[in-house]
This record gives sequence, C-alpha cells and structure tokens, in this order.
Amino acid sequence: MRGARFGAAVALLGLIVDAGPLAAQFAPQPPWVIPEQPAQTAPAQTTVPRAHVARRIKKSKKVKVARPAKPARPSIAVVHKERHALPLPPNLRKIAQREGYKRVSDLVNFPKFFPGLGVIFVKPDTLPSGPYVCFDRRDRLIATVFMVSIKDIDEHKPFEASAPAFAGKVDHIAHYFNAGHPGMEMPHYHIVLWHVSKKEEARVAQ
Repeated sequence: MRGARFGAAVALLGLIVDAGPLAAQFAPQPPWVIPEQPAQTAPAQTTVPRAHVARRIKKSKKVKVARPAKPARPSIAVVHKERHALPLPPNLRKIAQREGYKRVSDLVNFPKFFPGLGVIFVKPDTLPSGPYVCFDRRDRLIATVFMVSIKDIDEHKPFEASAPAFAGKVDHIAHYFNAGHPGMEMPHYHIVLWHVSKKEEARVAQ
C-alpha cells in the first residue's frame, strides 16, 4: 500500500515539473512582449552570380576577326632588278663609231687617252679640221673640238663646221693655241665645245 502511494506521488511530482514549460507555452503573453520569430536558414544558392554571368557574356561576345595577310617583302634580287628597270642612256661612243668615227690613236701617232680631252675620235675624211669628239673613261661624250690653223686665220679663210647630231647641248666654249701635234703639225687653235660643266671638265685632266 505504501509502495503504491509512493509511486503515485512520484508520478504527480513529474507532472508538476514537466508542466512548467508546457504551461508557459499556452499562457497568455503580455502585449509588450514581441513574440520571437523562428530562425530561418538561407536557402541554398542555386543561381549563378552576376559577375560570372557578365564574364561569360563578355567572353561569348568576343569575335575573332581575321587580319589581312601582310604582303610578302620582295627579295633583294627583285629589288635590285626593279632599280635597274629604267633604260640606260645610249652609249655615244658606240654611236660615233657606227657613224664612221675612228680613234685618233689608230690613225696617227697619238696617245689613246690625252689628258684634258680624253679619248679622241674623228672621221678620217675630216682631218685635220675635225670635228673631233672626246670621251672620258666611261664613254661619256665630254667635248667636240675643231682645229683651225694659224695660216687659215691669217689668210682670212672662212671656217664653217657643225657638231655631230648626237653631241647634245653645249655647256661652255673654250679656245687656245697649240704649236702642232701628230695629225695637225702646223700651229693652230683648238676651239672646244664642252658638253659638261667646268667641274666635270677638270676630271678629264686626270
């Protein structure tokens, strides 16, 4: 009997102890107390961040544009060929020889290169007056020379002559006395029609 009473007392005590929280839940709250909201957990992020989306869009917008191919540079051989594409000036010495001019050194005892006048050509049938055509060592026509004897001048003989058609324009004229040389032994004057400037004339003396 005592055991039954003790068990009932223990059970009653347990109800009293456990009823506190339950009673607190159903007890009316004062108006100034704000009920606590249950904590909400952030939902799992399922969307892609905007920064990553922007990067993907930028990458997708990049379009590769094919650059035009650079023209190949011409080789040295081609450039060298193009520089020499212009026609070379005619060789007046060869033209003079085709028209019947001969080296004075082949006709009389005369040096092949005469300092001051260069290599001299003449038509044999025009000796001794000329015209004589003079070339430098590069076959460039530099002067046309006529020789007039002192005797013809003293006798007041007329002198008429013309330079060859291929001679070109005259830059300046010079004349000087010569006591005589092979091909024109008598004293005479040289009348020189220079086709080059005085500066280039000085090079012929070498």
